[in-house]
Amino acid sequence: MKHPASFRGLLALAVLAALTNLILGCQSYEPKPLDPTGSSQAWLSRSPASETVRDFTMRLAASEGQIDQPFDPADGLTLREAEPVALVFNRNLRVARLEANVKRATSDFAGLWEDPIAGVGLEKVVDSGANPWTFATTIGITIPISGRLEAEKQTASADYFAVLQKIAASEWATRATLRELWLTWSAQVTRAELAVELIGRLRDIDDLARRQYEAGVLSRIDARVFAVELASHEAKVTGEIARAKELELQIRDILGLPPGAVVNLVPSLGFAPRVSETESLSIAMADGNVELAAVRSAYAVAEESLNLEIRKQYPDLIVGPGYTNEFGDSRMVFGLALPLPLWNRNQQGVAEAVADREVARARFETTQEHLASLLAVAFNRYTAGRSVREALESRVVPLADQQDAEVRRVAELGRFDPLLVLTAINAQYSAKLQLTDAREGESIGAVRLDELIGPPLPAASRVGDASVPNAISVPSSQGVAP
Repeated sequence: MKHPASFRGLLALAVLAALTNLILGCQSYEPKPLDPTGSSQAWLSRSPASETVRDFTMRLAASEGQIDQPFDPADGLTLREAEPVALVFNRNLRVARLEANVKRATSDFAGLWEDPIAGVGLEKVVDSGANPWTFATTIGITIPISGRLEAEKQTASADYFAVLQKIAASEWATRATLRELWLTWSAQVTRAELAVELIGRLRDIDDLARRQYEAGVLSRIDARVFAVELASHEAKVTGEIARAKELELQIRDILGLPPGAVVNLVPSLGFAPRVSETESLSIAMADGNVELAAVRSAYAVAEESLNLEIRKQYPDLIVGPGYTNEFGDSRMVFGLALPLPLWNRNQQGVAEAVADREVARARFETTQEHLASLLAVAFNRYTAGRSVREALESRVVPLADQQDAEVRRVAELGRFDPLLVLTAINAQYSAKLQLTDAREGESIGAVRLDELIGPPLPAASRVGDASVPNAISVPSSQGVAP
């Protein structure tokens, strides 16, 4: 039995479609269920000494001109060594890099031609004779003559670059947050150590006062003064130590390490800004601030988006070659279609893109203003902290130490004055606390100045380099995008 030509054409079209599907190799779905146990074990097994961290530390140090500085967390993790650990393991940065892969995928496949559209028509004319079938096939192909596809590529590329800039800004902000928290923790460790030292001295004095009371040299009231003071500070020291432990746990959280990770954090209560002159700070911030670079990139995206919406006003040409078989008579057909931009003309898209560009411009300008204000505040805090620290170091602390030494000498000569001794001890303790607070304030001011002027290298030249871990080889088992 012979098949009509229409059925032969339809069968050929089906075979062609099947072969096309095989050639193109359409991707199939593969489920990937969550593994809470495995991810928890991976988190608990993280170590600052891993090869991933060591490799990234070398790249980061090279990009910032610190090649000669060693990395050895085995003898204690310093602030400088902790920063690359946070860049690799911090959960927010890991998610941000994975989210950037969405934009990268968009950029990689932007501007592709639209798939052709195959059309098939089959008709049977009743009582028409020997060839009742009418068969037609067409292929619709869109020819991009409007320039829209190139505009799509430029927009997607700018959008991906803007995301990388945001990641660079988030990385730098994470480092600044870690630095500030590290300094706060270090200051709290110092306060706890001073409190423990004070308790030790009060215990010695309380023991001496008790012996003198028993010997009849001191009255009960004078002897009890030290017992009350000792009990008061013993109650406070527990809170000081607990606060230091809480801050340490917060540091481990920023680092992306579990609370029980075997790592010894090394306190550090000193940080100097790379630039400390007012004019130089303003210039450095204008050139290197990563937040400013991010909003500048966002404005570039708005520009490209507007260009894309404008290109969408212009039509693309649609060509439609085809084949027909009507009552046994075969024909080749060819059609052209061109939308006419008379009424719609993508007016809504263009208007929205224009408005978005103005919003992006306002964000850039207001960010400039805000950063200038932040710079003034940070500079004031840094200089004030430095002045207070210098005054405490040069005058207050030496005077308190001198007073304490003189009171001790008097006590050794047998002239023990309880109130004088207690006043000297508290004055020295208070002076050291003030010095700790001043060092913390000065160092945090320095950190904020550094945060505002940006990384050692401009963010624009760092995107896609070692400063962005998304661009280096990081094992997926660590939860970081390769």
